[in-house]
Amino acid sequence: MALAAALTLAAIAVAVLDLPRAPLLVLDLCLLVLCATDFLRIPAPDDWSVERTLPERAGLSQPFQRTIHIRGTGALAVEVHEEFPRGFEVVAVTGPAGNESSGGDPSGGPDRGRGAMEGADDDSLELERTYRAHRRGAHLFGHLRVLVRGPFGLVERRSRRGVMAASQVIEIEPALLNLGQTLRLAASDRWQDLGARRLRRTGGQTEFESLREYAVGDDVRRVDWKAYARRGKPMVRQDQEERGQELIILFDCGRRMRATAQAGEAAGWTKLDWALDAGLQLAAVALQRGDRVGALAFDDGVRVLLAPARGRRQLVRMTRLLFPLQPAEREGNLVRALRELSVRHPRRASILILSDVADPMSIEEQRRALASASSRHRLIFAALDDPGLRSAAAGVALAGDAPPALLRAAALETVADRKRSLRRLRSSGARILDALPAEAAGPLLAAWLDERRAV
Repeated sequence: MALAAALTLAAIAVAVLDLPRAPLLVLDLCLLVLCATDFLRIPAPDDWSVERTLPERAGLSQPFQRTIHIRGTGALAVEVHEEFPRGFEVVAVTGPAGNESSGGDPSGGPDRGRGAMEGADDDSLELERTYRAHRRGAHLFGHLRVLVRGPFGLVERRSRRGVMAASQVIEIEPALLNLGQTLRLAASDRWQDLGARRLRRTGGQTEFESLREYAVGDDVRRVDWKAYARRGKPMVRQDQEERGQELIILFDCGRRMRATAQAGEAAGWTKLDWALDAGLQLAAVALQRGDRVGALAFDDGVRVLLAPARGRRQLVRMTRLLFPLQPAEREGNLVRALRELSVRHPRRASILILSDVADPMSIEEQRRALASASSRHRLIFAALDDPGLRSAAAGVALAGDAPPALLRAAALETVADRKRSLRRLRSSGARILDALPAEAAGPLLAAWLDERRAV
């Protein structure tokens, strides 16, 4: 490349100084020979083998790795430009030397590397990149534009490689944050630590059902000391009342669930994203305990309805049906959703609704719908607050054109209306929870376990 640059500068100097034409022709001929050599040293694009490897699925806002394998380019400089979905963030671009960078470019810039010498044991070039997705659903990675430069850097050949759509789709699912920890806490007596007040009730006859290993936090009064002596490790009695119930989780996909988080690793998550994460964690706990679990998603109509069932595959079915859902611009119709549920599922069950408080003009209709359902089912209504609203009411500056004082006054008035609405909803007989979306999973699980033990 240095030789080519020197010849080019020499040709320019000859032309500017108006020297005899012969040296200029010689220099031009040399450049032409170098360009031809560059072109001939680059293999034809049809001889390149380009493959892209993606995971089938990844969690929302969880990093995942994409790898491009290239063969047939020889020991030449390679540059790859990739079409990736909107809503994906480039975390790092890793070259063949193992060094990471993103260059401050939102697209991450092109992937660059140099192929191995022909005849080497492994002549492939691997280019790795780490992405993070901020939008659920099935997303398609598009074409790859591959550029290979000759040894002198004068000529480059390129190829736009299409890929098979079926092998280039990645499904971004709810992340199920802290699922392992939630399952361990729920298996012990420490579920009260998850954030809800335990209610005292009478009734709920129990009988011995099985033994399980002691988990940290279990009440020592439940340890079966005879089984401990036989097995050499502490065992806990499992009561029959903890199995065989039904849980149906309702997800509001209306416009109230469009509010997004503005900061942190989960920036861009909507309230629906958090609702799905919390609801599926709760479903995992219920299924682990042998319950039948179903789901219903709604906006102004029913969008998904999954009948209750047991087993691990039910969680997979729920995740597959729910992960593509996005908040609609229409208002969620809870009355219609509960009416549809009463027709499809008349048996008594525990119903968990992940939604938010209606506006003051519609709060009475929402209260009547909850009261009607509470007369038949054990009902928990989780009102997911808007994090931006709480921040504005607390005086935290938010981006916008409105003056901070005016914005805070409006937020405080809205917060007061919300508190009045929550008091009104509590008269419906349903158990009402008020929480920020990111903090809802623990209190939801604790409230459900409390209701479940009181049956």
